[in-house]
Amino acid sequence: MIDNLLSRLLSAPDSPSADLYFRNACGDFLDTQVQQIAPTVFLSSEACLVVRHAMRSGPLPMRKRLIYLLDDDVEAGVEDMSLPFLYRQKLRMVEQPAGRNLLPRADIAVVSSPFLEQALSPHVRTHRLMPYWSEGFAPVDHFDRALLPGGRFDIAYLGSFAHRNDLKFLWPVFANLLARFDQVHVHLPQRHALPHGFELHPRVHRINGAGWTEYRAGLSDRRFHVALYPLLDTPFNQARSPNKLIEHAVVGAAPLYSATWCEAERIEHGVSGLCLPNAPHAWIDAIAALIHRPDRARQLAEGAQTVASRLNDREPQRALWRELLGIRERSVA
Repeated sequence: MIDNLLSRLLSAPDSPSADLYFRNACGDFLDTQVQQIAPTVFLSSEACLVVRHAMRSGPLPMRKRLIYLLDDDVEAGVEDMSLPFLYRQKLRMVEQPAGRNLLPRADIAVVSSPFLEQALSPHVRTHRLMPYWSEGFAPVDHFDRALLPGGRFDIAYLGSFAHRNDLKFLWPVFANLLARFDQVHVHLPQRHALPHGFELHPRVHRINGAGWTEYRAGLSDRRFHVALYPLLDTPFNQARSPNKLIEHAVVGAAPLYSATWCEAERIEHGVSGLCLPNAPHAWIDAIAALIHRPDRARQLAEGAQTVASRLNDREPQRALWRELLGIRERSVA
């Protein structure tokens, strides 16, 4: 009883995975042929789609085709001590039991990365799917102010609470840049704790939103010159989705990624972003060069949006869910 209550508290009332892999592209299906019975569970006449877990739903229908969508390596995350304690408990108490129950029953698993595709394919038929953001990409005219003498330069880190260890990598980077450049402002989500010396810093800003829905609602109006996504070499990070490639385009930023991340292969270094080793001095030097050359950062942001526009395609999602959920095209009168 206590474990079940705690599991429910650990599961959120909204789901970025459900939005990025179904609702953003297929929200109109919910008006007609699909019923959402929980933040992560969707029913059609033929099938049941479960996104990561079904904690906030009732019993799943046994006679429908079962589709299990996974966008993180849950089994690795449970044992990955670099992750925050509460996040590991969420994986252990909510998503690991769900996966062990759902995977043997699933007719198909939909996954977000080549690592997960390889891991699950021996057990079930798999299909790899890209995330989709319904927000438009930001125009890059915010670089104009950075081109002015002493113009403000905004640097963002958009990783979630689960990226606490990756963010630690950036604190010396931020400290160096804030001390050297008066025009630098740093932005990061509200749920991250700030180390001593950053709490009251006038040029460190929080992106509001205690949960996914609030965070996302405020993101599309924000503009950044550079967005950072270091991924340290941990078991959980091996299966990270390509989502940040698109999210950074939404805010109009020139992106910097760890070169060891498999999805960074989509980025042409120096054209659509920068791919860097996991060494703080490399990130400091790369960002400092862009602060001196905002026009160069604008070129990278434009190149990144070209890449993201190829990835951020709603039609493959709609086609897959039509097939798997048995969605029928509306007749035209």
